[in-house]
Amino acid sequence: MSKVYQIITDRVIELLEAGTAPWRREWGGKWSAPRNLISGKDYRGINVFLLGCHGYSSPYWLTFNQAKKLGGTVRKGEKGMPIVFWKQWEREDKATGEKATLPVLRYFSGFHVSQCDGIPESKIPTMDEPENEFSPIEQCERVLIRMEGKPSIRNDYHRAFYRPADDLLGMPKPTAFESPEGYYATLLHELTHSTGHEKRLNRKGIADVAAFGDETYGKEELIAEMGAAFLCGHTGIETVTLDNSAAYLAGWLRMIKKDCKLVVQAAAAAQKAVDHVLGKKWDK
Repeated sequence: MSKVYQIITDRVIELLEAGTAPWRREWGGKWSAPRNLISGKDYRGINVFLLGCHGYSSPYWLTFNQAKKLGGTVRKGEKGMPIVFWKQWEREDKATGEKATLPVLRYFSGFHVSQCDGIPESKIPTMDEPENEFSPIEQCERVLIRMEGKPSIRNDYHRAFYRPADDLLGMPKPTAFESPEGYYATLLHELTHSTGHEKRLNRKGIADVAAFGDETYGKEELIAEMGAAFLCGHTGIETVTLDNSAAYLAGWLRMIKKDCKLVVQAAAAAQKAVDHVLGKKWDK
């Protein structure tokens, strides 16, 4: 491990052991329940989870026909999400002749507005979100340009995530972050996750998706945050992000502290991930 990586690793461990202030996300804004673009009504019940889990920054959904009526169309290749509803079904008892109403579960396919083309912007209400000044950091942009075969990166979600199934890195828009450093630190965390994809380093926890809270999941989070810390150090923004990184990791370390080799192993895996991002060769 190079000297700069070792210094960052030692600093992360020091902060973890000291128990720094609780981690908080770097972007503002509030979450809005998914709703229909035409009626404006919020979806209810299980639909809140089915639609909300995708993390789009806009809450608006609509059907294929609704998009068409607005002059737009669903983009080719986009997949709809099932939106369920209860329909009252009237049934007559053959023996008594009495009628009874029974609830029957039905569903239709819905599409997010970002999956559509041609819908006039004037038809899509804007969300009241904080707008901060954002100036790209040249060194961070160079890292993104340098990484070959990187995942698809989209800045139109209300949360940050990496989804291996689609090889998609989702981010809130840069101006939603309190600072450019906060945006890039979060992006580099998710970018480190992406190196675990089967077509890259094929790392357990990403290639084989781990369940939330188990040991593999915790280790993957440790790898991602250490990788982000290394990359932040490489780009010169480590002093802004390291305290938050360490506090974020503290919770995971408490769960898996029984493995005394974890930090060393995670640091080695993080370096391997960083080398991949930066285009450095790694001897297998």
